Amino acid sequence: MQQTPPTVRLTLWLILLNAAIWLVFAGLAAAGMIPGLPDLPALRWLMAGLALACALALGLTAYLLRRRVRLGLVLGLLLLTIIAVLSISDQVGWLDLLSLLISLVPLVLLVKDRQWYLKQKV
Repeated sequence: MQQTPPTVRLTLWLILLNAAIWLVFAGLAAAGMIPGLPDLPALRWLMAGLALACALALGLTAYLLRRRVRLGLVLGLLLLTIIAVLSISDQVGWLDLLSLLISLVPLVLLVKDRQWYLKQKV
């Protein structure tokens, strides 16, 4: 049986970390504890819902990548690219830079290890 490369394990952990961050953000947004968001309930719930959807999509991506399903690679590349672009599309603070880093590192590693994800399980 083939061993999982360390860079693949790191990628999966970083994607799950990213999902956890989005899950926390969703909870904080729903509770109205994000000071930068307007105090409009509809907008607050929209942001919470989008963040929750992002967390779930990242969790699904990690699951699919671990099982070496091609869709997981495509979904991971797409999601992490979108998150990275959106991280720098607004005012950039230290949290945005952290989000960018947590998205760019696994993105680069997905490209580096793409053959492992696409190869059939032995």
